[in-house]
Parts: sequence; C-alpha cells; structure tokens
Amino acid sequence: MYNANGQGSAATKPKVLIIGWDGATFDLIEPWVKEGRLPTLARLMNEGAWGRLRSTIPAHSGPAWATFATGLLPGRHGVYYFVGPSRDSQFFRPVSADSIQGRPMWDLLSEQGKSVGVINVPLTYPTRPVNGYMIAGIFAPDAPSAFWPAELHDEVTKACGEYVVEVYGKLNRRATFDAILFAINQRLKVTEYLMDHHPVEFLTVVFRMLDSIQHKFWADMDPHHTLHKEPGDTAIPDAILRCYQTLDTALARLIEKAGPEATVILISDHGFRGEYRRLAINKWLQDNGLLALQRGSASLMGRLIGLAKQLGLHKTLGNLVRVAGGARYRRSLAQRQNLIYRTIDWTRTQVVYGPNYGLNINLQGRDPQGIVTAAEYEALRDRLITGLLELRDPSTGLPLVAAVYRREEVYSGDAVDLAPDLVLKMAEYETNGRRWGFGLDSNPAAWQLVTLPTLRMSGDHSPDGIFLARGPHVRPGQVEGWQIADIAPTALYAMGVPVPAAMEGVVRSELFDPAYVAANPVAFAEVDLGVDGQAALVTAGDQASVVEQRLAELGYL
Repeated sequence: MYNANGQGSAATKPKVLIIGWDGATFDLIEPWVKEGRLPTLARLMNEGAWGRLRSTIPAHSGPAWATFATGLLPGRHGVYYFVGPSRDSQFFRPVSADSIQGRPMWDLLSEQGKSVGVINVPLTYPTRPVNGYMIAGIFAPDAPSAFWPAELHDEVTKACGEYVVEVYGKLNRRATFDAILFAINQRLKVTEYLMDHHPVEFLTVVFRMLDSIQHKFWADMDPHHTLHKEPGDTAIPDAILRCYQTLDTALARLIEKAGPEATVILISDHGFRGEYRRLAINKWLQDNGLLALQRGSASLMGRLIGLAKQLGLHKTLGNLVRVAGGARYRRSLAQRQNLIYRTIDWTRTQVVYGPNYGLNINLQGRDPQGIVTAAEYEALRDRLITGLLELRDPSTGLPLVAAVYRREEVYSGDAVDLAPDLVLKMAEYETNGRRWGFGLDSNPAAWQLVTLPTLRMSGDHSPDGIFLARGPHVRPGQVEGWQIADIAPTALYAMGVPVPAAMEGVVRSELFDPAYVAANPVAFAEVDLGVDGQAALVTAGDQASVVEQRLAELGYL
C-alpha cells in the first residue's frame, strides 16, 4: 500500500470496510430478499445487524455523502446539494471537495497512523494526500486526475483496464444499462486489485450505479407509474433488479476478500421511490407575482427550453440551436444553465427555487440585486409556507408538498447562511406496496404547473437509506434510529481511535457486543474538525463547466 510518503508497507487485512450503494432502499431489498433474489443481503440480514438509515435534509447525495465523511450535518459542513449559491451574477455554482467545511474520517485516521483507501466517494475531487490512496468519485474531470497518488492510475489501468468514474453521456437506455453493469464489475475488479496489492486498514468504496439506474428505469419496473407505458426506447423491466443482483454478487466477493476479522458495513446515502408528477415551482412563484421573467429574446429562449423539456423535445431544440448559433452556442453548461436564470428579472423577483433544493429569497444586502428587505423577510417566508402546503395535484387532489422548513428549523452551525431560506419536502405515498411521490422542476419558464416526469428521472430520492453490518464483534439483529451522521464516529470507534467530540453523529456502541464495548470504552478527543483556511463555497473556472455538464447528463440540471 501507499502511505503518506508513497512507500510500501506490509500486507494487512482491512479492519473496517465500508461499502456504499448510492440510493439503495429496503423498499425493494426486503421483498427481493424474501423471494431469494439477493442471497448475500439475505445472509447479512440473518447473521448481522441491519436497519433503515435516515438521510440528511434534503435526502440528496451531495449533503448525505459529505455527512457520511465528516460526521457533521449540512449546517456545519455547508453542502446542501451538488450546487450552492454563489451570491454573484452566476446565481448557482457546483460544489466540490473544497466546499466541505469539515474533515473527513480518512484524514483523521491518517493522522492517527492508520492506512486508508478511499474509492469513488462523491465530493472527493480534488483529491488530497492520505496515508494510503484515494480515487475520487463523481465529477472528477477524468480518470487520471481522480487518482492519488497520481502513479496509481497507470498501475490500475494496466492491471484492470480503464477506470470508470461514472457513467456519463447521452446514451440510449439499453446502452446506459449495459454501461452501468460494466461499471459495477469494473469497480469491483479495481477494488479487489487494490485490496490484494495495496492493502489498508480502513477501506471505503461507493457504487453510485443504483442511483443512476433507479432514476432512469423506475417507470420500467413500476406498472403503476405514470410513464410505464410511455413510448420510446425498449423498456427493461428488470433493470433495477439486475443492478441489485450484480451488486449483491460483488458484495459477497468483497466480504470474502476482507476476511472474517473485518467489520463490514453496507450503507446507502438515501432511499428511492417513484416520481409520478413534478411541481414546476418557479412557475408557481411566477403565477403568484413573486418571480418575474425579463421581456425579450432571453426570456423567449427560456420559455422555448421550458416547453421543449416538458414535451420531451429538448434534444431536438438543442440541436437546432447549436446549428443556428454556431460557435456562440458552444459555451459551457454553466452559461447555458444560467441562461434560464438570466431570463429572470431580478429587479421584480422576490424569491426563486434554485438547483440547491430550496427557495432562495432575493434579499437586500446579501444577494447582488436583492429587493426583499429584512423587515419583509419573515412575512414572505410565512406566505410561501402557507401557499405551498395548500397545493394539490389536479389529477388526484393529493397534497404536493409534505413540509416546508425554515432553514434554522433543520440546520444549525456556521454554514447555515449557505442553506436555502426554505427547504421543501415533497409528499410521498404508497400504492400497491410501492412508494411514490412528487418531484420538482426548477425551470422558471415552464408552461404547466404540474407535469409528468421524464424517463430520465422517473424515480427520485426518499429519506430512508440502508444500514447493514457484520463482524467479529457485531451484535446481530435489527437496529433503529440510525442516521447517516452516525457512520463516521462509529467507524472511528471500530478502528480504535478517539472520536472527535465535535462530531454531530453518535457512536452507536450498541452495534457491538457489550463485552467488547466494556473492554474498549468509547474515547473522545478535542479535535478541530474545520479546514485550513476558508472552505471554497463553490467550484470555479473550467472545472465548474465540467461538473455542470455532468450534472446535466445525470439529470440533476
């Protein structure tokens, strides 16, 4: 393995192995386990500990994986989505590892002399030196730049083939499915190679593929979904099941390679459910006089984009605009995405729903063209909460919005000022044993208030992820009340190092045998969990353009 100086050391088995399945949900796992389709998960549930794992608010990969890494909640680490408010003319910019205002557990372990391996955890680009190795996850610009130390890339590529950071690109649905299964097997191959040739004491690897496949193929699986019979590319009804089964097989191999003395933890950052309708929230703001669009060509272009997206013609429109616009259109996605926000007349706009999963008030003294005064702020939030909770789906009469939180109701810490002013929780329901709910469309130029989702995003996140564990000291049985913030302090305890007292997560010592806990009491330490200097709010420059392009390819923008 590599230590901080890049030197090799004697082989060792991992003491703790944490495997992440982005978006995994017991809503699918439990029935498939009962049907015998997921034997490795069945064995873990029978012989180990398991239960639901509450995600962050919002239940999104950006804040959730940052919380997993740091043991801090968003109000402390400052990440609320894959983008954050830039408080400048760009309105929103993507976040990166530099945006996280907290120190990940692998940094703390490195300082304690523990060897670590980190593979494909989201928001780990740009990479940083650790006492071991790191391969960055989603949004790394390319595979070579994802590796630390840099020479590890050539070694891994030579042994395993080209590393797949994420499945990007506008592929047809069959090609997307095939690429996702290939990426799972390739990540397994790389992880096994590193376990054999660069063993570490602490290893974590994340498979994000479930998130992508559940976003794209939920309607194929769900006969009650509003898009289940939608014409288009050939449906793959078992796509999600086959992804779980491929991961189940990979899990068995990783557990075997880790050995019986390792504590193996399997988690997801959030759960999943079907998305049956979408609320065009910025249209609602516009209808209520709270958001205004500019007059002229920019506004017309925004409306054309909005209409094309709702009709499923946005690719065709984009091709026409590229041909007509030539080099002027070949700009970064940052500029194209912000074109929509540039259609907004900020001198007449009080609030906008942004791609940071919340309502952002255009506040005087904070935002570049703020018009809402401090005296008007609370009354406006009250009005928004009341109006949103009254919204109903016109086809069913069901509430669209389950809750609207003032940011200080759900967050605390030095980074609360980066949070949206109001955070929404969309309504969820259950029909025929399958969870479903409403999603959000942020386009301010939408033509309808409640729309159908797209096949690209027919599934969406739900708050409850998964937790499973096995190991020599793990007590079998079902656990309750776990949150994703609990993973970092519990993993540090399992590694035998002091837990920073400032972590917001809890050491879940009840996971382990009482005799083991009595012999190894939890030790806390006063550790500075901040970062050196001021954390960067957002990613800038060319990297921002790459990240935004990939956000769009994954359906987040």
